[in-house]
Amino acid sequence: MNYHRVLVTGGAGFIGSHLLDALISRARALLLRPELIKIKRDQVATFYTLRKNFPDIYNKLKNYNVAQFTTPLWENYNKKLEKTFLPYPPFSFLENPVIMHTMFVAAGGKWLRKELAFLEKKISKNRLKVLLQEDYVGDPLLFNLTYLTSHNSIHHLYHLIRFFDKTRCNLDQIDTTIEWGGGYGNMAKIFKRLKPTSSTYIIIDTPLFSCIQWLYLTTVFGVENVHLLQNAEDIIQAEKINLVPICFLDCREISADLFISTWALSESSKYSQDYVVAHKWFDSKYILLAYQDSCEKLPDAGRLGKLAADIGATIENIEFLPGNHYAFR
Repeated sequence: MNYHRVLVTGGAGFIGSHLLDALISRARALLLRPELIKIKRDQVATFYTLRKNFPDIYNKLKNYNVAQFTTPLWENYNKKLEKTFLPYPPFSFLENPVIMHTMFVAAGGKWLRKELAFLEKKISKNRLKVLLQEDYVGDPLLFNLTYLTSHNSIHHLYHLIRFFDKTRCNLDQIDTTIEWGGGYGNMAKIFKRLKPTSSTYIIIDTPLFSCIQWLYLTTVFGVENVHLLQNAEDIIQAEKINLVPICFLDCREISADLFISTWALSESSKYSQDYVVAHKWFDSKYILLAYQDSCEKLPDAGRLGKLAADIGATIENIEFLPGNHYAFR
């Protein structure tokens, strides 16, 4: 239940119409890669050391039944990823077709320029260099020389800054954040750069993606800053990134100041959406949602807008992604 790159619901036409821009951007990415490797080369050894634990950790979690929370679309994606990520995910796991299709924006072109122009109006270039600089783990496609970053990291930071700009929420008001469906962990990484201290971050996801997030985020931040819950008795640890496999969701009370889900909750089951509503969005005062219109593969996606509007969220169309929307509160 990790965010979908809108290829199912309307992004494909946008990307296709800007194919030349994308090809140019990808050619540029190859030129930027050596610079990133030089800066972050230590992540290679860290990744290979940590991934030795991946099979044992996933074996503890894989047999839990989480079908009520997922959709057939994501059950299929998880099965495909299991085949290629076990026993050990490859270092360049972001090149995996499922990852690229579902949770790594690599469009470039006008889409990227619009998002980056907005960020540059709100944040100084020196600060953006800190927030956006990519990590070598996963071997992401790079699209921008100034910030040595991917379109995906620009995209994630754009969501956050759009939210803070719209709601006038102050970062100091956010002590705990819950993200429903965290992809491979990039949104959490960007958020922790925005608020590096005195902040607890919780990602709720399927067991496989909780393990992927653990591998990625521990490579970036160190094992001491990331906590993967591996049984029903484990507790949330303050001021860390906590990874909660959804099979343990009912084993604890979780509350937050900010609830985030960028396309993940709209791609989850109706049961998941109703679960979040029944738990009052985990008591979150602030909400950042991105979601798409309903379609054949995701018939319950669009209802998320009404659920958010019912609690006072403001709905906004994403102008460069037809059929996709934000909900801010």
